[in-house]
Amino acid sequence: MLSQEESEKIRQALLNQIEEMDISEEEKDKAAAKISQMPPEQLESFIKPKCIFCSISQSQIESYKIAENSEAVVVLEINPLSKGHSILIPKNHISIVEFSMKIHELLQDAIKNIKAKLNPKEISISSSETQGHAIINILPLSGNETGKRESASKEQLEELTSLLKFEAKKPEPKPRIEAVKVEKPKPPVSEPEIIIEKAPVRVP
Repeated sequence: MLSQEESEKIRQALLNQIEEMDISEEEKDKAAAKISQMPPEQLESFIKPKCIFCSISQSQIESYKIAENSEAVVVLEINPLSKGHSILIPKNHISIVEFSMKIHELLQDAIKNIKAKLNPKEISISSSETQGHAIINILPLSGNETGKRESASKEQLEELTSLLKFEAKKPEPKPRIEAVKVEKPKPPVSEPEIIIEKAPVRVP
């Protein structure tokens, strides 16, 4: 979070930039009014570049999605090192991939799917980080890779997406436990005590 002093410095720098822009005075006034009204948190997000992986996972940038669950998404790398090079992107902006059960399951399913569809000799798994967002690279290796990234065409990416796309496992519903009414045991009813009085025996 920016301090008040930092916010005002950024605000003034932006206002100075607006003055130097080659736009009409009316447009300058509108832009300046908008900057002047921005609270510190908006100024901070305004000057910080948007995380590309957050944008991909939130579908704000076009991508070639293979699978997705509530915690992560798997997309094709558009500048791949090999055919089927994919990236698992956690939906939370985290610097270290925390292997929750759902992320682990999605990764394992993606690996199995790539093995079945592309039949590589092996699959290399590695993590990296860009703009503070950790990702996992899933790299199928067939033995003829050059080690250089090559830009894939839209047609190639669409064809691979169609081949590799799969449905992520949905969490199994928890078994429904029906409430069973348990009646408290009733206290035992004591038998009434029967008293037999013996009649006196008379001797004639």
